[in-house]
Amino acid sequence: MKPIMRSYKNEEDCWRIREFLRSVMQANHRRELSWHVSRWDYWIWFANPDIEKISLEENVFLWETEDGKIAAVLNPEGHGQVFLQTHPDFCTPELDEELIVTAEERLATVGKDGRRKVWLFVDSQDSARKQILTRRGFRRVEENGNQEFQHRRSLDEPLPESAPIAGYTIRALGDGLELLERCYASGLGFHNDDIHTARDNRDHPEWYHHLQSAPLYRRDLDIVAVAKDGSIASFCTIWFDDVTRTACFEPLATVPAHQRRGLGRAVMIEGLHRLKRMGCKMAFISGFSKAANALYFSVMGPEHDISEPWEKVFE
Repeated sequence: MKPIMRSYKNEEDCWRIREFLRSVMQANHRRELSWHVSRWDYWIWFANPDIEKISLEENVFLWETEDGKIAAVLNPEGHGQVFLQTHPDFCTPELDEELIVTAEERLATVGKDGRRKVWLFVDSQDSARKQILTRRGFRRVEENGNQEFQHRRSLDEPLPESAPIAGYTIRALGDGLELLERCYASGLGFHNDDIHTARDNRDHPEWYHHLQSAPLYRRDLDIVAVAKDGSIASFCTIWFDDVTRTACFEPLATVPAHQRRGLGRAVMIEGLHRLKRMGCKMAFISGFSKAANALYFSVMGPEHDISEPWEKVFE
């Protein structure tokens, strides 16, 4: 019997999708060919309620077998960007096409140019899916900065060491008011030193409380580089899943005034060593820009996958 599609219903589906993504990660031998469970958590507990505000009931779809197993999930991340999550035991051209058709019909959005369109992200080596997309009128987006480089590093191998950096301490996020410093640094690091965004982040820290409420959040894996004056100069948050023994770095940034001092590399290496002591087997981090990917290759090594966006514009 082929899996049957239905819409997302309630919180129980959220938890079932988490377990499904864990199963997919294990079945794919710790390759990030579908979302890591932490990416789902990050979207559900923070990115969607605080930023995107997408209705799960109207925009997330599950395909289930007759005995109730999830075979595939289709979900957005950002308006008009769609991800196919399929368990390899159920992956067929017929099911892939059904997911893609559903994305076209249910998840396309109107862009700034007034045209209705949809983006689907597909592994660069998945020739079968790319053939379906081509036949259905999609084209691969060629512009730089749109491909997602999915870096991975086995923690069974020796890890690089990070030398101390004068004037900075690398450690886990502290208590109390340091959370506000972390919020402030996020505004500077991700918004090109925009003081107004940084202040707003600090004055309204509820968004970070939401992130901290996600199931896999751990304070000891929220790594910061602290300057002598107590300000946070660089940071990375790491999400460790002890079921699959894998972890993801998200987010990671360095405040512009403290860049080019090796701080991003230092917080990453500190995180990798902590993960290894916890029994983690594989770590992931994704990058889009040339600078970010250069850093990630230097720390994670050469192993990576590429998730490509394919676009269909409806005339």
